[in-house]
Amino acid sequence: MRSTFIACATLLAASTFVACASSLDKARVARNANDDVRAEQYLRKSMASDPEDRAAAQRELASLKFAQAQAKAKQDPAAAEQLVRESLTLAPGDEKAVDLLGRVIHAQGRLDEAIQVLGEGDGKNCDMCKRYLSVLLLERAGKREAAKDFEGARADYSRATELIPDATTALAVARSSEQLGDLEGMTRAIEKAVPLIRPEDTAAQTEFLGFRERTVLAAASRGDVATCDRWLNFFPPGAGGDGWYVLQLRVAQELYRQKKVDVAITRARTMLGSTHTDTLPANRKTEFQRFLADIYRLQGVGYLREGKLAEADDNFRLAMEFLPGDDKIKLLRALAIGGNHETEKAIQVVKALPKETKGHAEVLAILESMQVADRLAEGDVEGAKAALARAQAASAETPEVHVAMAEMLVITPAAGVNKGIVRQLKKSGIIKYPNDEVNRYGEALSELAWAREQARGLGEGYLFRGPGIDARMANLDRQLRAFYPFPVEFNADSTAILKIRFKSGAAGEVGVKTGSEQTILVPAGSEGAELTVRDPGLTYFRINGKVSSFVTEPYTRVTIDL
Repeated sequence: MRSTFIACATLLAASTFVACASSLDKARVARNANDDVRAEQYLRKSMASDPEDRAAAQRELASLKFAQAQAKAKQDPAAAEQLVRESLTLAPGDEKAVDLLGRVIHAQGRLDEAIQVLGEGDGKNCDMCKRYLSVLLLERAGKREAAKDFEGARADYSRATELIPDATTALAVARSSEQLGDLEGMTRAIEKAVPLIRPEDTAAQTEFLGFRERTVLAAASRGDVATCDRWLNFFPPGAGGDGWYVLQLRVAQELYRQKKVDVAITRARTMLGSTHTDTLPANRKTEFQRFLADIYRLQGVGYLREGKLAEADDNFRLAMEFLPGDDKIKLLRALAIGGNHETEKAIQVVKALPKETKGHAEVLAILESMQVADRLAEGDVEGAKAALARAQAASAETPEVHVAMAEMLVITPAAGVNKGIVRQLKKSGIIKYPNDEVNRYGEALSELAWAREQARGLGEGYLFRGPGIDARMANLDRQLRAFYPFPVEFNADSTAILKIRFKSGAAGEVGVKTGSEQTILVPAGSEGAELTVRDPGLTYFRINGKVSSFVTEPYTRVTIDL
């Protein structure tokens, strides 16, 4: 009896609630019962007829549409899009709805539109949308980069990293800027990336190192030291150590190649300073020391050739600070000693060094050739001959030895020249020999020509050249040219080769007589005609009945303009 009463009372209360409930209440009951259709009907009715509940009903309908959209998002993104758009109509700017709209649009393959929705439409100020928008921007950036649209890719990567700072994305901005040739844009992107690179992110570290190496070396090739240093001052995890010092060395080497010698030296010496004592790897220290020693050594060689002996010795001393055990530098210092007219002392220094030292024979030959000049200056011809013999025995093909040979030839009479030949040359000779001394001037010029050619072949970087040798050759050549105007080249045979041409460029016949007379034709406008004289000596030229004379010499190739 009691249970029947309670049941009847409960039924009466429920019927009374239904009869008295508002549309919003009824919508909530329907929604709790998972009856979305009736819930939506009551909510819309409440929005239309219950002013007090309109706002609440609108929010709850927006929530209902959002929940329906969520439920369909994976299986039916098109239907979900329609539902979430309805939700946003009811609750404009709702971040969860905007985020979901972007996702379901993207799920349908409309990438650009999804980015527009999340980043510029309803999602313009949507904090919740940032992460997914960043994902979509990265997706589009990757496609643009693959299509070589680097400007578009950079714009997307830049937006993505502003939304969610990330080392990989910042490096992608740098990568696009590099492709666009925008050094400053690339550098700014790297500045943003550096503090974001984590110790465990080896991929980002490796990519950064690639950027740094390319940029630093390119800047060095342009002589742009400021950019080199700007990049070498970036220190994310994994950016120091051996690789950093290798770049510093390569920059210094490139600056030296560009003849920015002082800048290169300062840079290398800084690396060897106290700041890097504990971090510079031993093998790199050795390379920097060798680099500086080579610079000072080459500078010393340059000064040596110019005859600036004090400057040469200063540079050799600096080179030895970095490579104290290098015997080649000791050989060079011996040349500087010899240049100060202490050739005997210098020779003793060289002889005390191991004979297998590179350049040992050449330096000994140079010093002995310097003795030739010294002995000739003292009038000691026999002493000069002995020194020349020692020089040739040490290294006969050294250019300085040929210069010494030229100096000896200048004072050596030409073979077979007697007083009668001297009288004939005074009457018809095409060369006016000084003091009527017919010496082996042509052969001397031939030796100088050989020495110049040999020195040129050795190259500017060749270490072992005699002190002031360039001036020594130039002085001797100038003395000979004062009376011997014809170009002379070296001839490897004991014959004399004559190349005859007319100054006017006209054609003509020339009778040439040594033992017997030959006639050679010189074509008009030609470079001349050649004749080999097998037995050099007094030679006559006959042109239109006029006779001229000349002493041909072995091992010469002479161009004569008649």
